[in-house]
Amino acid sequence: MQNRITFSNVIGVLLENKKKTYAQYRMIEDIFFDCLSNMDLFEKDDFEKNVTYSRWCTGDRPIPKEILSFYDNAGFDGIQNNIQDDVIPNLINVPATRELLLELVADSVDVIGTKKADEFARITDDAELITALIRYAILNDHDSKHTLLSPDLSDILLSNRLPSANCYFIGRKEELKAVAKALQDHNPVFITGTAGMGKSELVKTYAKKNEKKYTNIIHLFYGGDLKKCVAHMEFSDDTADMSEEMLFDKHMRILKKLHSDSLIIIDNFNVLPKEDAFFKEFIKLNCKILVTSRCNISQYETIKISEMDADTELIELFYKHCPSAKSSQDVVKEIIQTVGCHTLTVCLSALSLTASGMEPEELLAELKTCGLNITSGEDVELYKDDDFTDGLMIEHLSKLLQLGKLSNQQLDILRNLSLLPVSGVIKNSFKNWMKLDNLTDVNHLIKYGFINEDTDNKKISLHPLLQEVIAIETMPTVTACSTLLDNLHLICLAHGLELRRPENVIASLISVTERIIVDDGAYFLLFLQDVFPYLDKYLVSDYLPKLTERISYVMEEYKLESPCDKALLLDYKAECFLLKKDYGNAVKKREKAINIMEKLHTKDADMRTTNLLSNLYNNLSNTYLLMKQGNEAAKALRTAFNIRIEYAHLGLTESHDSLQQMMNLINMLLLAKDVDNAKIVL
Repeated sequence: MQNRITFSNVIGVLLENKKKTYAQYRMIEDIFFDCLSNMDLFEKDDFEKNVTYSRWCTGDRPIPKEILSFYDNAGFDGIQNNIQDDVIPNLINVPATRELLLELVADSVDVIGTKKADEFARITDDAELITALIRYAILNDHDSKHTLLSPDLSDILLSNRLPSANCYFIGRKEELKAVAKALQDHNPVFITGTAGMGKSELVKTYAKKNEKKYTNIIHLFYGGDLKKCVAHMEFSDDTADMSEEMLFDKHMRILKKLHSDSLIIIDNFNVLPKEDAFFKEFIKLNCKILVTSRCNISQYETIKISEMDADTELIELFYKHCPSAKSSQDVVKEIIQTVGCHTLTVCLSALSLTASGMEPEELLAELKTCGLNITSGEDVELYKDDDFTDGLMIEHLSKLLQLGKLSNQQLDILRNLSLLPVSGVIKNSFKNWMKLDNLTDVNHLIKYGFINEDTDNKKISLHPLLQEVIAIETMPTVTACSTLLDNLHLICLAHGLELRRPENVIASLISVTERIIVDDGAYFLLFLQDVFPYLDKYLVSDYLPKLTERISYVMEEYKLESPCDKALLLDYKAECFLLKKDYGNAVKKREKAINIMEKLHTKDADMRTTNLLSNLYNNLSNTYLLMKQGNEAAKALRTAFNIRIEYAHLGLTESHDSLQQMMNLINMLLLAKDVDNAKIVL
């Protein structure tokens, strides 16, 4: 429960509905002219005045008490006259402005009481109503008991913006009201129901309809670890040298400043709350929290989303996607029943009908060939575990994918996109990674519902249920998805290209590593071996042990046991020990790797062998440096340099790795307080 009648909210409504030629500072000066004309502020330069007025409008500062005292003594008639003469003539739509102001009142009934709300509603004169609300808001802002306002994060939060809502969203009016009511009285609130029933769309639509109520709306797409979701948020002052733990701590400090005028959405939270160790801590935040989940939740306030009405809402939804089907109403109703009144499948059925050029009767016949059948009204069940797909829905969605008459290029786009994060990837990045000449095929797939487009965040994604179906139907293998892998691999190898925090690439690399079908072990091993240093470079340290296990599995499965591969795996295992500050085991692993590679230390050694051997000595030097064993560190680094000099004819001295080793030498000299030589090397 919160009081929405604050000065920032009231003036916000007026500013949103003013003419473009009517500046913010003009409106403020017109409203408070009688007082401001006698204040020192009126004599200050325009920039300083505008900054002050902006702070009043955003709620960062309350209206000064001297202004409140002036009108308490002189009365508020002066404000009402100024609003009537100067403000109202500069509003575009006065009735609409009035309606929005009364919405603020209605949203505050639980705090201000019905009597006060009715008092505002009975005021028929527009200038009088605006004046009454401004007066109340100023008094409320100076009341020590008034609801705290959150800082506006719009300028510093670079990610986690609310995704675009579906323009075809219909119905669910009662559910939207239920969400609003539940958030007034409870926190958090869970929206539950079957996959593809429209939980996420309901939440996005609620948020879009209520944007003006919230100072901030933050959207977190749950990927299995809530703590990571917080760490992976992007703020303007995040830097590349921050570890995930540092980012998490910093971001939580910001989130703890939010109050009930801010909303956080946790989408796709398909685990029980007890299964995420951080969830109980997270919901202690003072802001409102709305969660979508496929699980049955008992300990928190829950709104369960069931099938939409087949004869009204679903049939209207079908016609929105396929207007030509209106002449076959009975067949459309039967299609809806055949797919179990499942919202996602109904939408795709209508879109596929449009794309394929089939008659509704033909589509119905095809859908009926699916192997499972359910009776009218029977629930399509999904369980809490990782089996997110029901057999009937899978068959129906697979059938619709087959009926879409998609080209090989379009199927290839879906195949590759099924490897990428369900939370979405930047549309233009996907175009570049796939080396597409244009986005025509992507836009075709968006038009026919196979790909979701978030225009607000410039992202594309697959519905989680569709991602599973497409992966089954298109088989995303290493060979089939070589273009995508090649370009992600190239990013990993682009030494010196520094980004603040390339979350789009990091999330994509991890998702591909987890989801791809390996049919070319040798190439995939090279890919994984180069993903490791990239993730290490950007301090994605918690995933490195899992990536090391994946590398080990691929080597064993495909019998890839060259000395270089074995040594590199040992070096990566050493790095994982370093993360735990287990320096002793790190040294053992690196010495073992060096012993393997020293056997190849001959005059005929190739570039990969010699480069790796030099790097292993360099990494051993780093480990000794962390152990504060300067002599051993210097000895290992000297060996690393000597190897590069010995094989200079292979081009080993003019490389990125040489620069890294020189930086290590500089660090060593600085630790020895030999600043002059450090400068020479630098």
